[in-house]
Parts: sequence; C-alpha cells; structure tokens
Amino acid sequence: MERHYRALEKVRRRILQMPNVRGVGVGYKQVGSTRTDKPAIIVFVEKKVSVKDLSRGERIPGKINGLETDVIEIGRVRLMERVQKIRPALPGSSIGHYKISAGTFGAVVKDKKTGEKLILSNNHILANGSNGSDGRAMIGDPILQPGACDTLLKK
Repeated sequence: MERHYRALEKVRRRILQMPNVRGVGVGYKQVGSTRTDKPAIIVFVEKKVSVKDLSRGERIPGKINGLETDVIEIGRVRLMERVQKIRPALPGSSIGHYKISAGTFGAVVKDKKTGEKLILSNNHILANGSNGSDGRAMIGDPILQPGACDTLLKK
C-alpha cells in the first residue's frame, strides 16, 4: 500500500479542493457495503453524484497513477461537541492522557480472565504513545475527561 500513500500525497490537496469531497485516504475498495481485498485510494464525499451531472474537473478518476480509486458517500460531516464533562464517561466522549491534547473514548470492554470492565481507545490517547518502557506514560497516570484541549475549548 506504500505506492497508494505516495500517490495520494501527490494529489491530496487537489482532490480535497473538489466540491463535495470531505476526505481522502488509503484503504480497500468497497463493492456495495462489502469490502474487497483490492487496495485503493479512497475519496469520501458528502453525497454521490452521477458522473453525467459532474463537470470534467469535478470527477474522481477511476485510477490515479495506475492505482484504483473508490468513492464512498459519508453524508454531512459536522463538528461533534465533546467538551462537556460526562459521568460516567461514555464511548464517543472526549478523553486523553494528561500529557496529550484529546481523543475519543472508543468502547467499554471486559478483560477475558477477570471480567473487569476497561476502556478502549488508541495508545496515543491513553498512554501518550508509550511502548511501555520509554517513560512517556505510567500505569495509574490520569486520564482526563474531557481531554485537555477540549477542556480549554469549553472555557
């Protein structure tokens, strides 16, 4: 997929300036709602529009630098207000290790052995990107809700 990332970097700015485009990335082509095993440059649009209703400059090519593209309709993108303090914290709310800006609380999960409830998010959100031995985070470090930068937005 490295070729896809390099190709995307060359065209990212131009594609993002197109009307109706809301994001770009690299992933696997979808057919209907089924993901295939074909890597593709993904273009996220608010609403899919028939090719005949688009000018030449508004069309996403079927291939970029010989690599497949896929256009995925995602609907209207809105900023989510996540600055409120929520107790108990819920998935989707703002959280973050005290040394980072903020991120999203992903899910509540259970430890298979102990049954203990745990929260799931990304390493960079809960552990400051630590590998466990680099001193960036320690067991017991505070996790803020809302995350630090979302707390600042609230003021």
